[in-house]
Amino acid sequence: MKRKEIHVVVGAGIAGCLAAITRSRAGYEVVVLEEQRARSEGTYPVCTRTSNIVSENHSGAEYPFDPQSARDCLDGRIENEQFFPELIYGGKTYSRIIASQSMMDDGHDIVGQCRANMDVIRSHYAQRCEEDPVNAVFGEPSVICREVPAVEGVNDVAAGFLTPQRGMNPVLVSTVLDWELRQCGVDFREGSSVGSVSRRADGRYEVVYTAADGTSDTLVADQVSLCGATYAFGMAKRLNPEIEFPQLFMALREILYVDLPDGTDKNFTCLKLEDSYGGMLSPLNEHVAMIYHPPAAHVMNIVMDPVSCAPPADYARYLAEGHPEMRERAERTVNRLREFYPELRRSKILGVYLKVAINTVSDSRVRRNIGVFGVHPGATMTVLPKWTMCAVNAKKELALALEHSRTSGNVTPDEVREILAGATRTCWETVPDWARKPELLTAQAKKHAVNMSVPEELALRFRDVTYPSGAQHVTLGSA
Repeated sequence: MKRKEIHVVVGAGIAGCLAAITRSRAGYEVVVLEEQRARSEGTYPVCTRTSNIVSENHSGAEYPFDPQSARDCLDGRIENEQFFPELIYGGKTYSRIIASQSMMDDGHDIVGQCRANMDVIRSHYAQRCEEDPVNAVFGEPSVICREVPAVEGVNDVAAGFLTPQRGMNPVLVSTVLDWELRQCGVDFREGSSVGSVSRRADGRYEVVYTAADGTSDTLVADQVSLCGATYAFGMAKRLNPEIEFPQLFMALREILYVDLPDGTDKNFTCLKLEDSYGGMLSPLNEHVAMIYHPPAAHVMNIVMDPVSCAPPADYARYLAEGHPEMRERAERTVNRLREFYPELRRSKILGVYLKVAINTVSDSRVRRNIGVFGVHPGATMTVLPKWTMCAVNAKKELALALEHSRTSGNVTPDEVREILAGATRTCWETVPDWARKPELLTAQAKKHAVNMSVPEELALRFRDVTYPSGAQHVTLGSA
């Protein structure tokens, strides 16, 4: 690289953190502007909003209605396995997709669809393994998915399917990202609210923001990366009014964390596929789980304004103040899922969270990856409808940044390939000493739980699980 470029990343969610880390590794000077402030000493406020309740690193099996989303998720799952350290996988080594008998009785062949989707996953995984043996993160393609005839303790089951999946504990992810940001030397400016981003006549960008002390400041950047979840769309539209986004549905959803007073030995995610009454149980460890019940969770679903690209006004208010039906919907969720999952019989609600889920269609069973947008030369926008795609999109985002540096003559084509490979290597190649001691790691993770407003119990890792004999692969376990 002939000269040091200054890059500004707006937002420190999972997309913003990965953009900052990979760009810094690539040799750019990176400044992160994050609106939130840390509430725990010695931490950065990362993943404090849309990323704070996501715990699934899917392999695509949860999308039997959408084969392309299954392929996308599998690709993301492979990339995440190669990018993140083992530490973040605080629980869940496989997923049980449960096809409901009620759907079969209603004339919907959900079992057939699930079987077809398992074939899609096996085929796509086999292709990825053939392309590069390093992609064989689940073992042999023929055994990564299997069907079981019954699921003990869960009602209304036509068939069950075991699929590879890892649980990304969001608190442990934040702990890793915080350390990696510091190791990379990223200039992290918390409490910084961006007012405008504009393109200068010389092709660089002017970023005006209000700093943590309330003063107005301006940064001139060679490149910018907009990663502010819902508000990134409007920021991109103001920067380039000609940019066109697909029709985007913004669903306001409610998701819960609950305690598990009786504990659990279920080191997997359990998803019940039933149009009206299905639900998810996703243990983070023996003490806490994330649960989700679509009929109660889906509060509103509105198309994003195609002109302003701003989120609905009601959404901003509900996210800040809460929704009047939050408590009632939360109780409905727990009561209904107790009928499916016995371990919830004495559970209490630890936290209720409203999130905006972005999709290109109105059907929540279909989840298209939006990808990375080139807003202007040197300006990108990344929003993650599915956290599984974070490493895939980070690589694409960095490729766009390097291409702009190449066209400006700052790097050569040969340098681009070398830099891209090095910048997307695994995080935490050198593990900090404190992370090797469980009590110190838990203490650090609890600080991030406070920042993220999630139960501190998430900081505890799932105990080692002994897999029953006959398990075909360590990622599958046993029914």
